[in-house]
Amino acid sequence: MIKIKIQSPGTGRNEPTFRPLLFIKDMLRDYSIDITDSDDYDFLFIGMGDFIDKKRSLRESIEWGLEAVSKITGDYFLFDGSDSTSLMGAYEVFEQSDARYLFKNQLRHNRKDYLQPCAHGKWFWGTGSDLDLSYSISKERWNDIKLTGWNLGYLLPQYKNFEPIDNVKHIDICGVFQTYHKYNTDHGSRNDSFYTQHRKTLNDILEQLQQNYNIVRDRRPFEIYIQELQNSKIGLSPFGMGEVCFRDFENIQYGTILMKPGMSRVNTIPNIYDKDNTYIDINLDWSNLEEKIDHVLSKFNFLNEKINYNIRERFNNEYRYEKLCTYWYNIFSNLDNIRKEV
Repeated sequence: MIKIKIQSPGTGRNEPTFRPLLFIKDMLRDYSIDITDSDDYDFLFIGMGDFIDKKRSLRESIEWGLEAVSKITGDYFLFDGSDSTSLMGAYEVFEQSDARYLFKNQLRHNRKDYLQPCAHGKWFWGTGSDLDLSYSISKERWNDIKLTGWNLGYLLPQYKNFEPIDNVKHIDICGVFQTYHKYNTDHGSRNDSFYTQHRKTLNDILEQLQQNYNIVRDRRPFEIYIQELQNSKIGLSPFGMGEVCFRDFENIQYGTILMKPGMSRVNTIPNIYDKDNTYIDINLDWSNLEEKIDHVLSKFNFLNEKINYNIRERFNNEYRYEKLCTYWYNIFSNLDNIRKEV
């Protein structure tokens, strides 16, 4: 039995970071993994709240994180539970620490993808920030950066309460999302402007398209939003602080065709994003939005059933606690020094 301890699991971002793992706590014992509160453990899991401080400058955060993990004796893993493929603040600590692995919910597919500088390390934000970051990662270090095996789709189990797929819908497009982000910084560098720019561009295009389509926009009470989403043929899900968004799973739950920027650059487990089969992909700059809308509306009945059926089947097959348990069983089985014990 492998014993793991999660350090301060309820602190800040550590709570959502480890929530899926705690969902399967009891099941993991059947896979020879025990999550313990005892100091008698084999591996310590360190969440981002204990080695990343986004209120400090990046340099100060790295120093603070390295100081924190330097006090740990024994084997430990680092978990960056942020919502994007960015390595900002996490890789720097990992690279200079004794952590066995760095875990993230989503990554780029290849280590060389991180060579291109981008704002806060987020490829979808372009450049122009105070922190345009790039990373030259060795093959050895890349092999020690792994996926957690979960993402936002595991956080709220109610997403599996699917509503019936309905071809009779009176709204063409649900474009309800937060457009403007309040002033916000990570490591002293503004990020709200990049968030807003991506979403405002979409919102401005939708405003122009309202004369051609029945579109609902602007934020409203959640209950009304859900009713309108369910009555919409297409649900738009722009990127936010990350690529995978809660809105993706709301579309799945309420039987609305998911349309969002292409996810081919994102590696995550589970991965339900298969363009033209489980969702409709759009250019990051929204330049082909109207073309994609017309395509969906011209074949709505067919695509509505195809897309929603496929993404729900993928969701049901991939977001299973048994798969998550097996994933973590394999993580430990592949550690050389304990392979024979698991």
